[in-house]
Parts: sequence; C-alpha cells; structure tokens
Amino acid sequence: MSAAGQRARSDGRSSTPLVVHLLAGLPTPGVRAGFERMRERMPVFHLAALPDAHFGEDGRMGIVLPPFVEPSMLVEHWRACDFLAQRFDHPARIGSVSTFVDVRSVAEHLASSAPLSLHGWGRSPLDKRSVADIAVEQIESATHLVLVGPSLAAGLARRLAVLNPTAERIDPRDAAALGGLERDDGDPLPVVPPWLSVLRGEREPAPGTDLFVYRRSRPFDAGRFGEWIATPPRGLVRGKGNVWLDSDSDQSFGYSCAGSVHRLFPSGRWWASRSDGAWPECDAHRRRLLARWHPRFGDRRQEIVFTGAELERERLAAELDACLVRMDANEAAWSTWVPGDGATSITH
Repeated sequence: MSAAGQRARSDGRSSTPLVVHLLAGLPTPGVRAGFERMRERMPVFHLAALPDAHFGEDGRMGIVLPPFVEPSMLVEHWRACDFLAQRFDHPARIGSVSTFVDVRSVAEHLASSAPLSLHGWGRSPLDKRSVADIAVEQIESATHLVLVGPSLAAGLARRLAVLNPTAERIDPRDAAALGGLERDDGDPLPVVPPWLSVLRGEREPAPGTDLFVYRRSRPFDAGRFGEWIATPPRGLVRGKGNVWLDSDSDQSFGYSCAGSVHRLFPSGRWWASRSDGAWPECDAHRRRLLARWHPRFGDRRQEIVFTGAELERERLAAELDACLVRMDANEAAWSTWVPGDGATSITH
C-alpha cells in the first residue's frame, strides 16, 4: 500500500474519496501567482511530481498541468483506467478543473497563431498547436475559471461565456472561493466541450444554444474553402470538425477555429479509403460511424461544429455551401463523380 493510502486509511477516511483538483493555465506571472495562492489552501504539485505527491489533511491536493496538456483529454484518460485510485491505493476522484485566466493576456492568447513550442510550452519543438488552441481548450474544459487581474471587458466576458457558459467564475483574491472549488454535483465533471459531444453523436445542440452544426455529404473545393478560411465570418469564436476536400479523397482533414486562429491539418485517412479492411476497435466509435455511413462515400463528409457570439447561422451555412464541389443540373452526374477529379491544392 502507498504512503498516501496508509495515511488515508489510518485517519478514518477509508470510505471517503481523496479529491484532486487540476489547475491549468498558460504560465504568465499572474497565473503563477494564482497557483501560489492555491498552495495556501492545499498541497499543490506539478504533474511531473505526481509520483511523490501527497494529500492534505482534508484529503485534497492540487496538480498543476503543463501548458501542453489538454485537461479534457487527461480527465478522460484517467477515468478510463481509474488512474488516481490505482496511484494512491485508495478511492480518489477529480474534484474540479480550474483554469487560471490572465485577464491582461487572454485576448492576445486567443489571437495568437504562434506554436506552443515557440514559447517553450509545447510537448516538444515539433508541437505545432497554436497558443490559441491550448488557451481555448483550457477555457472550455474548465469547471471553474479563476480570473487573474483587472475586471473583464464586456466583449471578452462574452467570448468566455460562449466558450464555457457553465464554468463558475472565481476571483483568486477570494480565499473562501479558492478553498471551495469542488462542485456540488460530483462526478462526472462536465469537462467534455459541447462541440466534442456533438461530433461524437452523444448529443445534439439544444434549441437556443450558440452551437451550430454543419453537415454535408459533398467535398469542399479546396481553393474556395481556403478562401473562406482566410476571411471567416465575424462572431465566430470556436469551430472544430472533420473536413472532406476534393484535393485528396483519401485524406481526412481536421478543422479548428480557436479564438481568431483557423487551422486545417491532416487527421488520417477516411475509413472508407482503407484498403486493408481496418476498422475502429471501439464499439461506440463503430456505432457512430455506421449510423452516418453514406452508401457511396462511406464516412467522407463535412461535419463541423461552430460556436459564436450572435453568429448568423444561415449566412454561415450558405458561405460553406458555396465552397462545395458544384453538382451538374443532372443529379445523375453527381452519382458518378470520382473523388479527386479536378483536384486543386489548398493554400491556407
């Protein structure tokens, strides 16, 4: 049994789960100061020091995540293997995911296309994710947003509300609030971003929400879609999804809008293009795939979830429709279209 497990069982907490609070944030001076304030409330360790970490007397501890770690993915992985209970040989759970947001820097971070590695924040010099990518992911995966610095301007407050409408806002100077980070509803924590739940088919956007899903079973003309990325609509705050381009019928592309930064990147082959008969091992993935399988094009499709502030959905859909490969007036001509015909290259 580990030392932490021995302490937990010897002081009468044998049936009470230990509680871990994950602390995220890009490492500005203000955010570092916020992490230090947390040390006044509970033991706090960096993720790399987890093998030697221990809980406080109240059964709580904080773990500071490196900037390159996406909190939602870490939570999913730890839950899947019951990591914390195995590490501490005692029932344990994640109590909160608190992202520290430096109000002085967040607007710059949300607009930064610079790779994380440029700041030394990436997992390696080859980490091409942008600063905006990780800033947005940390915000949208949080159960609590700890706002460091001056008061938020109205426009920035609206963007944070679009990215994460449910996270509790906390002033780090409020010692009582910092000491009560744990959510009352317990697990599971709502750290899966809404757009990801929609893409997985776990939910559809509720009426009146800021989520808009664009789905089509035709490829984009690569040149026209590249032009759209260069001049995206105003009000768009977040976008994630899968893109099908006429320039490569076998290659799936990922699309990401994080703040004001738009990226298009290869994300593997479409399952329908695999000549080796490979198929997802995950049952849930297979069910989602088959539920939307096209009789001719398989899993090739456009599927993008957008979030924005006062986003004009009909106009957005019309702009994207204009990027699709055009059909002949004779519908039958489309049924004989061969992926890759007339392919162009995308430059954005």
